[in-house]
Amino acid sequence: MLLIYQYSFHSIKLLESATIQYAAVFLFVIPGLYTMLISIFKYFKLLSGIRSLYEPAPPVELKIDGIHKYVRHPLYTGTIMFTWGLLLTFPYLNNLIAVAALTIYVLIGIRLEETKLLSEFGNSYKEYASKVPMLIPDFKTGIK
Repeated sequence: MLLIYQYSFHSIKLLESATIQYAAVFLFVIPGLYTMLISIFKYFKLLSGIRSLYEPAPPVELKIDGIHKYVRHPLYTGTIMFTWGLLLTFPYLNNLIAVAALTIYVLIGIRLEETKLLSEFGNSYKEYASKVPMLIPDFKTGIK
């Protein structure tokens, strides 16, 4: 419904550069979508299948392997990259407003999630958070 409203009015084009539009697809949209898909697969693979309906859920443990060695919130990283890349690909004012609102929403969500993770995992999460960046991956140092 929100998307219907967003595209129901004429919007100003903010940028006239095909080079930037094409570069955005390769630098932000595709890597952002890939990061989102990796994260979704990792988060939800245990929930798939019939077994999850009758077997008790395993105890929750802090997962810091895979992509989480480099960034604490890869799904949010991918979402922000993807949406800002789409904005550069389709640079209209209505898209800027939507992407800015989504970014603010994600940043607030991260703060709430960080609080929840600290209360759930305590010092182990605090130590992890001190080594791994929140949104911008650090592929040089990552957790060994």
